Amino acid sequence: MSKPTPVHVIAGFLGAGKTTLLRALLAASGERCAVLVNDFGEASLDAASLGGGAAGLVEIPGGCVCCTAPEGMVPALRRLLDEVAPDRIFIEPTGLARPADIVDTLARSPLAPRLELAPVAVVIDPSRLLEQPPPPLLLEQAEGAALLIASRVDLASPEALAAFRALAAESWPPPLGTWEIAHGQLPIEALDLRYSPKPGGLRVLRAPRAGDTPSTEGWASASRVWAPGVVFDIDALKRLLSSPEVERAKAIFHTDIGWYRLERAGGRVHSAPTAYRAASRLDLILRGEAARAEALVREVDRMLWAPPEDDQPVIRLRHAGGREVELTRYALAALPGQVPDVAALIPGREGRGVYLREVLELVAEDGERFVLSASDGMSTEPVAVGEAGEAVLVHSLGDGPFPREKGGPYRLLIPPGEGRSACANVKALDRVRILGGEGGG
Repeated sequence: MSKPTPVHVIAGFLGAGKTTLLRALLAASGERCAVLVNDFGEASLDAASLGGGAAGLVEIPGGCVCCTAPEGMVPALRRLLDEVAPDRIFIEPTGLARPADIVDTLARSPLAPRLELAPVAVVIDPSRLLEQPPPPLLLEQAEGAALLIASRVDLASPEALAAFRALAAESWPPPLGTWEIAHGQLPIEALDLRYSPKPGGLRVLRAPRAGDTPSTEGWASASRVWAPGVVFDIDALKRLLSSPEVERAKAIFHTDIGWYRLERAGGRVHSAPTAYRAASRLDLILRGEAARAEALVREVDRMLWAPPEDDQPVIRLRHAGGREVELTRYALAALPGQVPDVAALIPGREGRGVYLREVLELVAEDGERFVLSASDGMSTEPVAVGEAGEAVLVHSLGDGPFPREKGGPYRLLIPPGEGRSACANVKALDRVRILGGEGGG
C-alpha cells in the first residue's frame, strides 16, 4: 500500500487571511499539491486565486464544508487522490466552518487509510481579538488549533499582538507551533510538524529530595500523550480522576461519547466537549511518590473503549444516573411516534423510523442533554432533550433491518430546517447517552 497522503486543514474565521497563506504555501512547497476549497458564496473568488498554484483543485461552493462534508467533501477528496495523486492536500474551509467537524468526517471516512491528518492550522487576525467580545466561533476554532498563526502582524497594533500572545499562552494543551506572520509567509517546515505520541512513554517528575523548595515537598506530577485514534471509556476516566489521591488534573481525551476536556479541581471532576483533535493527553498532580503518579497514569491504558459485540444490534440508552435501556429493532418499532416513510419528511431518504423524542422519553428528563454515538466511536455535540424536534431514528427498510451500506442498522436523520441542511444525520448509531446537569456525562 502506498504511503498515506498528508492532509492539511487551514482554518480560520472570516477574513483571517487563509487564502493568502495557502497561496504562499503552494508557491513555496515545491511539491505536487492539491486543494479542496469551500467558498461561502457562488463567486468562487478563493478558487480563482488559488488555481494557478495547485496541481488539482476541487471546489465545494455555496455553503459550509462541515455541513456538506458527508456528501461533498469525501467524494471530492477521492477525486483528488485518484486523478491528481498529490504529495499533499490542503483543505481551506469557509470562515464559518468548525475544523473539528472536518477532522471527524475524514477520520471516519472510507478514505481514512489513504490519508494522514496533519495538525490543524488556524489563522487568526489579531485585531479580531480586541472585539468585545471576540467572535465565539473564532475562539472555538482557536481551541482546536495545533498550529496557531497570527496573520497580518505588519498591520496589527501592539494591543492586538498582546491579545494573540495571551491566547496562545493560555491554551492547553499548548499549540504544537505558534507563528506571527505577514503576507502569508509561514515557514514551509511548519507543514511537517507532528505530535509524537508514545503509547509506552511517560514523563514523571523526580521525587522530592534534599534541597527542594518546601512548596514541592511530597508532591508528584506525571504526563502522558496518546494517539488521536485511541478511544477511551469516559466513565472509567472520570472514576480515575475522582480518586482522592488526585489533587489536580487536566486532560483531553477521545472518548466513547466524543472528544472531551476533563479537569479535576476543587475536589470535583468537570467535563465539557472540546474542538481539540490532535491527541489525547493527561497531566496530573498528586500528593505522594512519583512511582504512584506513574502507576496511576498507566492505568489509563486499561480504560480503552471497544464497541460491544451483539448477535442482534441494539440501541443502548444510558443515563448519567445509572439507568440503562437496550432496544432492539422490534422494540423501536413498537414505540409510539412511528414514521412509516421517512421520505415524507426528508425527500430522497428512505426507511421506517421513530421520532427520537419518543426514544429519549424512556430515560431522559426535561432540562437534560443527550449525545448520540456511532459504532465507530464518533459522537455528536451535547443537545438539549427538548431540541430533539423532528429527528427520526430509522430502524427498518421494508420488513427488514436498515442496511449497513445505507448507514444502518440504525441511523438518525434530521429534516431540513433553519440552520440545517438535509444532510444532517448520524450513521451507524448505536448509543444514546443522557448527560448530567453539567453536560459532561
